[in-house]
Order: sequence, then structure tokens, then C-alpha cells
Amino acid sequence: MSKKAKIGITCIILLAIIPVYFFFFQTEKEENESIRKNVKVVQKTTKTASTDIEAEKTETASADQDNKSTVNNEESVKVEISKEDPKRVNPQVDDEKENVQSDFLVVIDPGHQQRANLEQEPVGPGAAVTKIKVTGGTSGVATGKPEYKLTLEASLILGELLEKRGVKVIYTRTTHDVNMSNKERAEIANQNQADLFVRIHADGSTNRNVNGLSILTPSEDDKFTKAIFQDSLQASQLILNETQKNSAVKVNGISYRGDLSGFNWSQVPSTLIEMGFMSNPTEDKNLSDTGYLTNLLTNIAEGITLYSSSKQ
Repeated sequence: MSKKAKIGITCIILLAIIPVYFFFFQTEKEENESIRKNVKVVQKTTKTASTDIEAEKTETASADQDNKSTVNNEESVKVEISKEDPKRVNPQVDDEKENVQSDFLVVIDPGHQQRANLEQEPVGPGAAVTKIKVTGGTSGVATGKPEYKLTLEASLILGELLEKRGVKVIYTRTTHDVNMSNKERAEIANQNQADLFVRIHADGSTNRNVNGLSILTPSEDDKFTKAIFQDSLQASQLILNETQKNSAVKVNGISYRGDLSGFNWSQVPSTLIEMGFMSNPTEDKNLSDTGYLTNLLTNIAEGITLYSSSKQ
């Protein structure tokens, strides 16, 4: 074969191969491009999904943080409340109860009762001398109020004042319709081992000009009350001192008595307060005035509280 013929055949072959080459190359290029696009889409989708997951994680973490914060805040509030002054959390805690013996017991005896018991009882343990068990008491010349009503009103006010100061209180009676002798009243104080037996009364006289508060205390010379004389006198004196601070009240002083069954049967310190004369029109009205009576009983409560403090 001639040289020209060979060249011609070669050119024909090349012309046939070149189109085939370009066809396959372009197809491969398009496939690669498609693959690259698909990869980008997958990457984008993955990236988006990853972003969503991260966002979800962030939201979850944020929510957890918020919940933790809420719990912490609630715990913080609880801690703060627990640290709060109990007087603020609980308004029933009374400042007046501070510095007072919580186990100091006072038995208060509202003098007399609705119906007198004129039967007799010994004036003291083993005594041959007897006295009426309990009388009906006097009554107000201006108000007409019987003494047994006044003494219960006053006793309940006094008891409340003492309880506010942390003193325990027991009453021998809280109603008018009872039948209790003076001996039985003293025995209530004995049985409860009272730290002080306080007897509340009001005075009476045929002379309407007589007025003023008096305090009766057991006699030192009385065989029945020697054991309680000193403490009884201390309590009586402290009560007297406090009432003397009240300019609205006339104070007559202390009387020593050995003839009272309520003292003679008592084994605990005792005092009897005659708040005033119901036979005096002005004093009778004053004793029925709640403001006057509460003011007076506040002085008495202060005296009892001082006595309580001295026994700590």
C-alpha cells in the first residue's frame, strides 16, 4: 500500500473516532455533574437536617435550662421562705410572749357565784372554826350589776392579757351557774400546782364615799399560810406597785388576812384583788366600763408578769 493510501485510511479512522470520543466524554461529564449536584443536594439536606437537629438540641437545652431555672427559683423561694423570720411568716407569733416563762401557771378565781351556798366549811385544814362556803357578793349601786358577773368579766380579760404574755391560765369557773366553795376553789390551784392563785373580787361598803383598790394577802401569823406568806406578799406587792402607776385608779394598799378560807386552804402563793367599791357610784360605773377595767387589769397583769420573771 502506498504511503498516501495509509495516510488517507488513518484520517478516516480519526474522523470516525473523534465524534465517538466527544459523545462519551460529554456523557461522562454530565453524569459527573449530576453526581456533584446530587452530592450538593445531599450535603445541603444533611446540613439542613443537622441545623434542625442542632436547633432542636438548642431548644431542648434551653427548655431544660428554663426548667432548671424554674426549679432553682422555686427552691430558692422555698429557701428564702424557710429563712424568713417566723414572726412574719406566722403573724400569730406574739412579741408580747417574749421573756416570759412559758410554764408559769396562774389559776384565776372569779369571786362568788350566781347563788350563794350558805353551808359551812372549816376555815382551814383541821380547823374547828367554820365559815359560809361561798356568798353571793355585793352589787353595783349605779349599774345594778352583781359582783359575780363583774368578777367573771374581769377574770376573763385578765386571763387573756396573761396568755398574751405567755402565762398559762386556768379558771376556777367560766360560768355563773356553779356551786363551788372557797375551799374547793383553792384546791383547784393546789391540784394544778399553780405558781400563783389570783382571786378577783370587788368591795362594798355602807359608806358610798369609800372607794379604791385594795389587795389582800395571807397573814404571816396565820398557821395555815406561813409556808406561802413570803411569795404571796411578793406577788401582792408587785401587783400593787403596778396599779399605783395608773393615775385613774385609787390604790388603798395591802391588807394581811388570816380569816379567809380561800387563803387558808391554798398550798400555793395567793393574792386577792378587790378592784374597787361597787357601793361607790363612780367606781361602780368605772368597773363596768371596758376601757377602764382593761386598763386596770393590764396593770395587774404586769405585776403578775414581774412576779413570774422573778421566779425564773
